[in-house]
Amino acid sequence: MLAELTMELEADSAEFGYYQSSNLQGVLMEQIDSGYAQKLHEQGLKPYSQYLERADKMKWRVKTLTAEAYQQILFPLLDSRFGEFYLEKKRMHIKICRKEVRTMPYQELLDEFYSDTCSRCLNLEFLTPTSFKSGGRYVIMPDMRYIYQSLMNKYSAVSADLDLYDEETLRQLAGSSVITQYRLRSTAFPLEGVKIPSFKGEMRVKLNGTDTMANYVRLLVRFGEFAGVGIKTAMGMGGMRIGNEDQGRMGGRKDAS
Repeated sequence: MLAELTMELEADSAEFGYYQSSNLQGVLMEQIDSGYAQKLHEQGLKPYSQYLERADKMKWRVKTLTAEAYQQILFPLLDSRFGEFYLEKKRMHIKICRKEVRTMPYQELLDEFYSDTCSRCLNLEFLTPTSFKSGGRYVIMPDMRYIYQSLMNKYSAVSADLDLYDEETLRQLAGSSVITQYRLRSTAFPLEGVKIPSFKGEMRVKLNGTDTMANYVRLLVRFGEFAGVGIKTAMGMGGMRIGNEDQGRMGGRKDAS
């Protein structure tokens, strides 16, 4: 089961932004069972993602990818006693004004894959700094191969029944996808004294090939709305979503990071 908890926040400081996401991971770890926190620490790919997004309000989005993560992570955050917290390092007091949770069974993704023919154009929004790593170096350009590879690996890591990663399929997906428009900018994500080079923004992707390949891409990016894409998604990087697929061109949503 996929799940998303959105918490609307108010801070006593104007310096509260997406770059505080790594500090919020510490807040999250304080709320959950210590044994489960240790288990998460020992895992490679995490069964959750989280990030801060400023839309009309500042929102903290915590997303889980398994039933266990939903129970162990979201349940404590949904507790009515968790209504505020303090960021010691930043001396910020944060109030939680509203909570909203939504869930999606994996079967819904699979049903879409098998029954729907999706649009051949996708608008992808990268809401928080996004980056990939290859050969020990950061990759800060939105290469479709890295995007699909990241999502395939994340899906396979949390699925007990389905391993999506296949080198030939990855090659076909990347080869049949063309970036036709983009509005991106380079940025950096501060983490423990290091600034990770990354990118933010949006782009439009045209999908060639068969309907099956297009549906496969749709499944991956829909999953990516919960899992995030690229590195450090548990720390606040790689937040993504699908934009309006019917737009002839990308919209003018203001970047309010």
